[in-house]
Amino acid sequence: MSSKKHKKKQMGNAETARAAALAKAEAQALEEKPILPKVAEKVTKVADRAGAPAPVTRRFFAYLIDWYVGALCTAIPISIVAHQTTGDLTNQYLVDYPHPFGIVAGVLALLFAFAYYIAIPLFVWRGQTPGKRLCGIKIVQEDGSPVALPNLALRQIVGVTIIEGVIANASSIWHQMLTIVTGINFVHPLMYVGFAITLVSCFMILIRKDHRCLHDFIGGTRVALVEKS
Repeated sequence: MSSKKHKKKQMGNAETARAAALAKAEAQALEEKPILPKVAEKVTKVADRAGAPAPVTRRFFAYLIDWYVGALCTAIPISIVAHQTTGDLTNQYLVDYPHPFGIVAGVLALLFAFAYYIAIPLFVWRGQTPGKRLCGIKIVQEDGSPVALPNLALRQIVGVTIIEGVIANASSIWHQMLTIVTGINFVHPLMYVGFAITLVSCFMILIRKDHRCLHDFIGGTRVALVEKS
């Protein structure tokens, strides 16, 4: 009986020793692998994600916001001129305005549009229109550096407004001004051409890993994710 008690005591001591050794090993492992590197690794992953190509869905929703707000901005000066010349605030067709008020309204509307699409991304939120800011994306140079005025102007004026020609309200204003100056109806022909070019541009966004479209290539830019503060 005494021998059995002695064996049980030895077994209990052995289990206690094993538990103590295991606890010591775990403590040593924690000392060798502190928590800080794991936190740093997570921060690095977040930082790596910032600057990655903006997802198509974010670009789409940013576009919808900017299209609507940008159209409101261009409508302000046109409505004022329309009220003074035709008495109809809703008439946004510049060709109907008496000379030279169609050109005056068009120039003012384009200035409002460029303030929205160029001045704000340069001087208010670098690389971001209101729509892009809400969606957590921004325009950057091809190498990831902050976008510069020449690149942004090429992107927005040449790429978006003139060449693609249908994805911003400023394009319609540009077409109407050409019609007034030349006497040739450019509105519908340029609209159809713009639709075709815009379809190609949209296809580029969908198939390319960097989601760059035609106006990105024209401006030497891309759209990237923004790190959340």
